[in-house]
Amino acid sequence: MNGPISIMLVAFGVMFFLMAIRVKIAVALAIPGVIGYYLVVGDAGLSTMIPFNTANNFVLTAVPLFIFMGAILVNSGASSMIYTSVSQFVAWAPGGLLHSNIAGCALFASVSGSSPATAATIGTVAIPEMKKRGYDVNLTLGTIAAGGTLGILIPPSINMIVYGMLAQSSVGQLFAGGVLPGILLSGLFMAYIAIHVMLYPTLAPKETVRFSVKSSTLALVNLWPLFVLGVIIFGGIFGGIMTPTEAAAVASATAILISMILRKFNMRMLITSLSKAAETTCMVLFIIIGASILSSALARGGVPQFVIQWAADSGFSRWTLLSFVYLLYIFLGCFIDPISMLVLTASTVIPLIAALGFDLVWFGVSYVVLAEMGMITPPMGINLFVIQGISKTPISRVTAGSFPFFIMMCVCLALMTIFPSIVMFLPQLIFAP
Repeated sequence: MNGPISIMLVAFGVMFFLMAIRVKIAVALAIPGVIGYYLVVGDAGLSTMIPFNTANNFVLTAVPLFIFMGAILVNSGASSMIYTSVSQFVAWAPGGLLHSNIAGCALFASVSGSSPATAATIGTVAIPEMKKRGYDVNLTLGTIAAGGTLGILIPPSINMIVYGMLAQSSVGQLFAGGVLPGILLSGLFMAYIAIHVMLYPTLAPKETVRFSVKSSTLALVNLWPLFVLGVIIFGGIFGGIMTPTEAAAVASATAILISMILRKFNMRMLITSLSKAAETTCMVLFIIIGASILSSALARGGVPQFVIQWAADSGFSRWTLLSFVYLLYIFLGCFIDPISMLVLTASTVIPLIAALGFDLVWFGVSYVVLAEMGMITPPMGINLFVIQGISKTPISRVTAGSFPFFIMMCVCLALMTIFPSIVMFLPQLIFAP
């Protein structure tokens, strides 16, 4: 059998076996990497397999800082302010607070960067209230699980930071490219909710909230923490004043100042937020190292070159090959978290996408939408388990409620593929030479 194919089959076979017996994801990625290195270079090359340069990257410094900023906002009560305020703008529409879930997730995503954190934050606030008011459980859980995925699409996004590092693409352009798709996907989610509830009115009670200029103005004022952080993050990066890492540092310090203004700051909250940031960052970096070992082993074995050569000799059009890449990510997303999936496939997929003539910034945003799909697809959808844990509801009900939103993600991806300007308009406008 062809050498690269043998290495790929052995590596992925061992990886899926380890995942099946519930070995930690970072270890399940690293072990087949070690085996792959041994098959390719023998004992002598094992000392070179740890990719220190992957973690020793200035861009990745933004990851713990954005996580810390989000933790401060959650612990200061700003997340509850966001949800309550946004309800005033959208709860009058068919579906009521179901729209608040999507809008709340979208707004919190703009200062979070993490899908599980977005889902957990909005879910903790929304689920008890919606159960009390008689909303359909499946639809409630589905809106929060799917809305939470906006955390990695609407900037700042931890996944975009990692992709930018691996693809040598501008993180600022990736952030800009995620804005319009994030708005589009939020709109598709809310359109589905409105149509579904109009067809089946018993799914959601009619809310008494009425839109008025006075109440909307007051609600808008309560969103001031988002506006302040948005100006710092987006104004700093898009204005060319700060790098993403510098913007993350300034925004984290500002989040502490906001918590002081809200009179929620204390040492216990600070320590809790720092611990959460350290815990999540260590998890992310361990996964990146484990996936990098496996990815490096596949690269040493010639797998990327083999795949690119196969694509060149296959006779398929570039759109057919792009469809294969989409299907690969949808499949892997069922078993592997987004960052592992990205680092694992980067050495193969990114050169292939570049060779096919697709823009790497556009593909980076498309990858994030594909990663979002994986977060609500069983058996490993992270957001499904987050919402299941908060709601104490069987995972089957969370999955059933999330499925229609998976279809909306497919529609969004199709529109982005047919009309790439949805992604590229802002990067080209803001970063034009």
